[in-house]
Amino acid sequence: MGTFPDLPPGQYELSEALILAAQLVPPGLAVSYGGLAGLLGAGGPRQAGRAMSQAPDGTCWWRIVRADGSLPASLSARAAPHYAAEGTPLKGQAAGPPDAGPRPSVDLARARWSPDQAARAVLAELKARLG
Repeated sequence: MGTFPDLPPGQYELSEALILAAQLVPPGLAVSYGGLAGLLGAGGPRQAGRAMSQAPDGTCWWRIVRADGSLPASLSARAAPHYAAEGTPLKGQAAGPPDAGPRPSVDLARARWSPDQAARAVLAELKARLG
């Protein structure tokens, strides 16, 4: 998991907790929107997607994907350099409009994040502090 800063004090709105939980996903791995929400036991894929769309700069939004490993077309091209730099396992290039370029899709069978003990402890703390 790497190092994770101390959690800010107080209770969290669901979107804040989802953004903090996303920061636990290590480079080269990914989790689905629904999977992220499931780790907190609150919300669902739509809430996680909304949280990622509102996340501050520095949030690793490209590691949180649809259940099929894809991202919305508007984000795929922006995610590609991150996937290449992190060595994220990808499926074949998803088809898109001819001039849109490749649309990478994460191979969740190989890249799905499973929280380790330290990450589970942070997730439990986030869950306990949901407002």
